[in-house]
Amino acid sequence: MLLCFKYLVAFLLVYSTGHAQSLKKETLTNQGSSHIVYANNKSYFLQESIGQASVIRTYDTEAYSLRQGFLQPIDASVLNSDQSNSLDAIVFPNPFTQQINVQFNEPVFDVLNMRLSDLSGRTILTKDLEPSQSLIIPLYGLTNGMYLLTISMRQKEFMAKLIKK
Repeated sequence: MLLCFKYLVAFLLVYSTGHAQSLKKETLTNQGSSHIVYANNKSYFLQESIGQASVIRTYDTEAYSLRQGFLQPIDASVLNSDQSNSLDAIVFPNPFTQQINVQFNEPVFDVLNMRLSDLSGRTILTKDLEPSQSLIIPLYGLTNGMYLLTISMRQKEFMAKLIKK
Protein backbone atom coordinates (compact mmCIF):
# COMPACT_ATOMS: atom_id res chain seq x y z
CA MET A 1 0.00 0.00 0.00
CA LEU A 2 2.86 2.34 0.89
CA LEU A 3 4.56 1.54 -2.41
CA CYS A 4 1.34 2.32 -4.31
CA PHE A 5 1.04 5.65 -2.46
CA LYS A 6 4.67 6.54 -3.37
CA TYR A 7 3.97 5.80 -7.03
CA LEU A 8 0.81 7.90 -6.90
CA VAL A 9 2.67 10.87 -5.33
CA ALA A 10 5.52 10.53 -7.87
CA PHE A 11 3.03 10.38 -10.73
CA LEU A 12 1.22 13.49 -9.49
CA LEU A 13 4.51 15.38 -9.07
CA VAL A 14 5.70 14.47 -12.55
CA TYR A 15 2.30 15.23 -14.06
CA SER A 16 1.93 18.61 -12.33
CA THR A 17 5.56 19.61 -13.03
CA GLY A 18 5.20 18.72 -16.69
CA HIS A 19 2.05 20.80 -17.08
CA ALA A 20 2.76 23.56 -14.58
CA GLN A 21 4.53 25.80 -17.09
CA SER A 22 3.23 26.11 -20.60
CA LEU A 23 3.66 28.85 -23.17
CA LYS A 24 0.49 30.83 -23.65
CA LYS A 25 -0.19 33.52 -26.21
CA GLU A 26 -1.42 36.66 -24.53
CA THR A 27 -2.59 39.97 -25.87
CA LEU A 28 -3.21 42.96 -23.65
CA THR A 29 -5.05 44.68 -26.44
CA ASN A 30 -5.11 44.40 -30.17
CA GLN A 31 -5.83 47.83 -31.62
CA GLY A 32 -4.29 50.29 -33.96
CA SER A 33 -5.03 52.75 -36.68
CA SER A 34 -3.56 54.64 -39.56
CA HIS A 35 -4.06 58.28 -40.45
CA ILE A 36 -2.89 60.84 -42.93
CA VAL A 37 -2.03 63.91 -40.88
CA TYR A 38 -1.44 67.38 -42.27
CA ALA A 39 0.99 69.66 -40.39
CA ASN A 40 3.40 72.46 -41.36
CA ASN A 41 2.34 72.37 -45.03
CA LYS A 42 3.20 68.67 -45.30
CA SER A 43 1.22 65.46 -45.01
CA TYR A 44 2.40 62.44 -43.02
CA PHE A 45 1.17 58.86 -43.03
CA LEU A 46 1.06 57.62 -39.42
CA GLN A 47 0.51 54.09 -38.19
CA GLU A 48 0.01 53.07 -34.60
CA SER A 49 -0.42 49.68 -33.05
CA ILE A 50 -1.03 48.39 -29.56
CA GLY A 51 -0.76 44.72 -28.70
CA GLN A 52 0.55 41.70 -30.50
CA ALA A 53 -1.42 38.53 -31.03
CA SER A 54 1.45 36.30 -32.14
CA VAL A 55 5.15 36.05 -32.83
CA ILE A 56 7.03 38.57 -34.94
CA ARG A 57 8.78 37.03 -37.91
CA THR A 58 9.87 37.78 -41.47
CA TYR A 59 10.10 35.12 -44.15
CA ASP A 60 11.83 36.08 -47.40
CA THR A 61 11.99 34.32 -50.75
CA GLU A 62 13.45 35.55 -54.02
CA ALA A 63 10.35 37.50 -55.04
CA TYR A 64 8.25 37.87 -51.87
CA SER A 65 8.59 38.90 -48.28
CA LEU A 66 6.04 37.79 -45.69
CA ARG A 67 6.03 39.80 -42.47
CA GLN A 68 4.12 39.14 -39.32
CA GLY A 69 4.14 41.48 -36.37
CA PHE A 70 3.31 44.95 -35.17
CA LEU A 71 3.77 47.61 -37.86
CA GLN A 72 4.84 46.74 -41.36
CA PRO A 73 6.66 48.96 -43.81
CA ILE A 74 4.17 50.34 -46.32
CA ASP A 75 4.84 50.62 -50.00
CA ALA A 76 4.16 54.06 -51.47
CA SER A 77 2.02 52.48 -54.17
CA VAL A 78 -0.46 51.42 -51.48
CA LEU A 79 -1.02 55.05 -50.49
CA ASN A 80 -1.74 56.03 -54.07
CA SER A 81 -3.24 52.90 -55.57
CA ASP A 82 -5.26 55.02 -57.99
CA GLN A 83 -2.84 55.53 -60.88
CA SER A 84 -4.98 58.28 -62.38
CA ASN A 85 -3.53 61.79 -62.32
CA SER A 86 -6.95 63.42 -62.18
CA LEU A 87 -8.36 64.78 -58.94
CA ASP A 88 -12.08 63.93 -58.72
CA ALA A 89 -14.19 67.01 -57.83
CA ILE A 90 -17.23 69.02 -58.83
CA VAL A 91 -17.61 72.82 -59.03
CA PHE A 92 -20.86 74.68 -58.53
CA PRO A 93 -22.54 76.99 -59.35
CA ASN A 94 -21.34 77.40 -62.89
CA PRO A 95 -21.97 80.05 -64.18
CA PHE A 96 -21.13 81.91 -60.94
CA THR A 97 -21.48 85.49 -59.75
CA GLN A 98 -19.35 85.96 -56.61
CA GLN A 99 -17.95 82.60 -55.44
CA ILE A 100 -17.67 78.93 -56.32
CA ASN A 101 -17.91 75.76 -54.27
CA VAL A 102 -15.58 72.83 -54.90
CA GLN A 103 -16.53 69.42 -53.52
CA PHE A 104 -13.92 66.61 -53.72
CA ASN A 105 -15.06 63.03 -54.26
CA GLU A 106 -11.85 61.51 -52.90
CA PRO A 107 -9.76 62.04 -49.76
CA VAL A 108 -7.88 65.34 -49.62
CA PHE A 109 -4.82 64.97 -47.41
CA ASP A 110 -2.29 67.52 -48.64
CA VAL A 111 -1.99 71.18 -49.60
CA LEU A 112 -4.20 72.20 -52.49
CA ASN A 113 -2.66 74.55 -55.04
CA MET A 114 -5.29 76.66 -56.82
CA ARG A 115 -4.70 78.67 -60.00
CA LEU A 116 -7.27 80.71 -61.87
CA SER A 117 -6.37 81.90 -65.36
CA ASP A 118 -8.16 83.51 -68.25
CA LEU A 119 -8.54 81.68 -71.55
CA SER A 120 -5.40 83.29 -72.97
CA GLY A 121 -3.38 81.61 -70.20
CA ARG A 122 -2.68 84.66 -68.01
CA THR A 123 -2.75 83.80 -64.31
CA ILE A 124 -5.39 85.83 -62.47
CA LEU A 125 -5.09 84.26 -59.00
CA THR A 126 -2.95 81.67 -57.25
CA LYS A 127 -3.48 80.41 -53.74
CA ASP A 128 -2.38 77.53 -51.49
CA LEU A 129 -5.32 76.07 -49.60
CA GLU A 130 -5.51 73.90 -46.49
CA PRO A 131 -6.66 70.29 -47.09
CA SER A 132 -10.45 70.11 -47.03
CA GLN A 133 -13.13 67.96 -48.68
CA SER A 134 -15.06 71.09 -49.69
CA LEU A 135 -13.94 74.62 -50.51
CA ILE A 136 -15.69 77.94 -50.89
CA ILE A 137 -13.56 80.17 -53.12
CA PRO A 138 -14.51 83.86 -53.33
CA LEU A 139 -13.93 85.32 -56.78
CA TYR A 140 -14.98 88.95 -56.39
CA GLY A 141 -13.95 91.62 -58.85
CA LEU A 142 -13.66 89.42 -61.93
CA THR A 143 -15.07 90.66 -65.19
CA ASN A 144 -17.71 88.60 -66.94
CA GLY A 145 -16.18 85.90 -69.11
CA MET A 146 -14.63 82.43 -69.09
CA TYR A 147 -11.87 81.26 -66.78
CA LEU A 148 -9.89 78.08 -66.24
CA LEU A 149 -9.66 76.78 -62.66
CA THR A 150 -6.85 74.35 -61.84
CA ILE A 151 -6.56 72.70 -58.42
CA SER A 152 -3.71 70.29 -57.77
CA MET A 153 -2.67 68.04 -54.89
CA ARG A 154 0.74 66.39 -55.30
CA GLN A 155 0.64 64.83 -58.80
CA LYS A 156 -3.16 64.92 -59.12
CA GLU A 157 -4.93 67.76 -60.89
CA PHE A 158 -8.50 68.97 -61.36
CA MET A 159 -9.44 71.41 -64.13
CA ALA A 160 -12.73 73.14 -64.80
CA LYS A 161 -13.90 75.84 -67.20
CA LEU A 162 -15.79 78.52 -65.26
CA ILE A 163 -18.19 81.14 -66.55
CA LYS A 164 -18.53 84.45 -64.68
CA LYS A 165 -21.86 86.19 -65.34
